[in-house]
Amino acid sequence: MKRRKKAVGLLVAAAVMLLTACKMSPEEVGTYAQSILDASYKADFDEYTEQTDSTKEEAENLYENNIDQMMTIAGYDSAGLSDELLDNYRQLFKDMLALAEYEVGEVTEEEDGSFTVAVTAKPLTAFEGLEAEVTEAVQAELAGITDVSQIPGEDEINQMVFQKMYEGLQSRMESPTYGEPQQVDLHVAADSDNVYSVAESDLTALDQILFPTEGF
Repeated sequence: MKRRKKAVGLLVAAAVMLLTACKMSPEEVGTYAQSILDASYKADFDEYTEQTDSTKEEAENLYENNIDQMMTIAGYDSAGLSDELLDNYRQLFKDMLALAEYEVGEVTEEEDGSFTVAVTAKPLTAFEGLEAEVTEAVQAELAGITDVSQIPGEDEINQMVFQKMYEGLQSRMESPTYGEPQQVDLHVAADSDNVYSVAESDLTALDQILFPTEGF
């Protein structure tokens, strides 16, 4: 069965938002970090537009572009899937991101003027056991084919696999469950022009904790 890894993730890292300020307090940094996460996961752009002096339309375009990147990175755009299933996955990703469980905690100012933001994150367990479930379902469907001429081609098999995966994820998201909370430190620093940003590697680490797909 052909698989596409890391279907979810990378969104926040791709949506690093910059903030220009002369000097920020720990409280302001915490608000800034919260706005990044809320805009990226919850599609809540109110604080983001305040923090970055941008419009809601610009924020929405950034969010949609990041969904596009997720679809491309995961390989869905090139898997020969129907337009309907692609649309279903776009909405599924949005719904899954909205289930992200995180809490911005203490903000510490470091000696060099940068900040460390403690974020507590709960892993969504939607991918646990999914591969085995999808494999079993596809194999059961293929096992019923006795006529060689009816064996589906690669695009048809991909459609079948991704349809089963979509159904499995959608079912899990109706009653989402989470693993034990973990802490991730986000490092916020300003460059020589006083433009603040969060380290991309930290956001990627947070992504991977919130939506673990290891082994899938």
